Amino acid sequence: MMTSLPASLSIPSPTTNNEHSSSTASRRLSQTITDIVAVASPTGRSRSSSSPPSPPIKAEQGPNKISITFDGGSQIIVRPNRIIRGVVIINNIKPIHATQIRVRFRAEEVATAKVKEYGLETKIERIDQVTTTHFDTSTKVWGTEPSAFLMTPWEVIEPGEHKFPFALKFPNVNFPPSTDDPIGFSIHYIWSAHLDGPSFNPGMRSKEYVMPYRPIICAPQTKEWTYSTTTYNDRKAPIAQVIAIMPRPAFCPDEKVDMMLQVDCIPTDRVVSSVTYTLNKCSMGQMQLQRGLARRIKTRKILQGSLAVSGNAGTVKIPVNFHIPTRLVSPSFQSRHLCVYYELVFSIQFSSFGGLLKSSSCFTECSIPIGITNLPHNHLLHIPNLTSVQSYLQSKESPIFFDPYLDEPPTQSTIPSELWGPLTAALTTPPVTSPPNYFSLSDLPSQFIQRDREEKVVFTSRLIKSGMAPELGDPITIVSENKDYEW
Repeated sequence: MMTSLPASLSIPSPTTNNEHSSSTASRRLSQTITDIVAVASPTGRSRSSSSPPSPPIKAEQGPNKISITFDGGSQIIVRPNRIIRGVVIINNIKPIHATQIRVRFRAEEVATAKVKEYGLETKIERIDQVTTTHFDTSTKVWGTEPSAFLMTPWEVIEPGEHKFPFALKFPNVNFPPSTDDPIGFSIHYIWSAHLDGPSFNPGMRSKEYVMPYRPIICAPQTKEWTYSTTTYNDRKAPIAQVIAIMPRPAFCPDEKVDMMLQVDCIPTDRVVSSVTYTLNKCSMGQMQLQRGLARRIKTRKILQGSLAVSGNAGTVKIPVNFHIPTRLVSPSFQSRHLCVYYELVFSIQFSSFGGLLKSSSCFTECSIPIGITNLPHNHLLHIPNLTSVQSYLQSKESPIFFDPYLDEPPTQSTIPSELWGPLTAALTTPPVTSPPNYFSLSDLPSQFIQRDREEKVVFTSRLIKSGMAPELGDPITIVSENKDYEW
């Protein structure tokens, strides 16, 4: 059953200049006081979104606008099992005809590659893009649910400011974290609000609100491990044996790394003169094309420093101590087209003395893998439902909208998931004994309908002139003819 919005404030009759100025000043003062009271008042939860909204506030002069505000402001981060609340706001100066107002939430992973097109007389490049929508869910916050056999009626939204709350709970599932590296590759979690016009006429759409998402990943058990490698000079001759003793395989942001580095020179005339280290965040994006694999890598320096090296005879042991920063650090992960990993790179300088006035030096590097997680291992049993977190590659659960005036969505743990399909069919099917009546179908609340998450993949391609689309960087070189692009 539809409900109409309350009528807006009436438009005053024409007045003289003095009366108009006085009336305008009075309205501005009244509006200012109303705004102050609205900000100072607590935002309590009223009744269901299907009921008529509160009386509208006179909107400022300007075009009709639709927007979203979130509880917690712009600093909120989406995580598994987290509830997100917000309000869809419509400011309109003219009456709007609408069938419904929806809020939408989706996750998109985009892989874009600009490659050179061979075999043509002119220099042509091609842009290939794969967009994977991991989930796309929406809910009605006002209006009438659409029907397959009945055209949806519409109502008039009077001028003013109208607010429609909503609530969503993210499933206990780990999806890939948000990222924008490397160029052309991204993972975004996007909100938007939509006003549907009457009889499929154009409506309104808000801007897209990109909200960061972080999965919950716990570090493995604390166990010391040793990394050993042989480094070589420019002539491919072995120059040193490098051994790194790591206290554990993975670390969390703001945790201290306390390790030991040992360097043993292989030539007897070499000594270690200096050592520096760099913590790198490596983002690798790849996509399979018809000719082979297009891959792009971006390395971002997160932290760097130098170590004190004392006098030595070619063998040195150096303690390494630093804190993992919190900025620009996200968990290590792999998705369909993206892989983010971390490496600790040591740059070692060696010096050689062949006489009183003759000396030479050379540099070498070694890279040690290091894992980054959200939580240390001792938090494994302290976080509720952490051990039941699933991967998005196996789970079909999707974020679910529910009544914003409830603290939690209705529990469904008492009914096995395999029974929801027959149960939904039974509740939406009229009894056999009832007479055939197209208007006697029961209305099942949308929050009780269990829908499996469905992924959607869209591939697009276009030809461009050489040098166009500079935001995608230089063309990617096809690295392999291998058709299997699994990590």
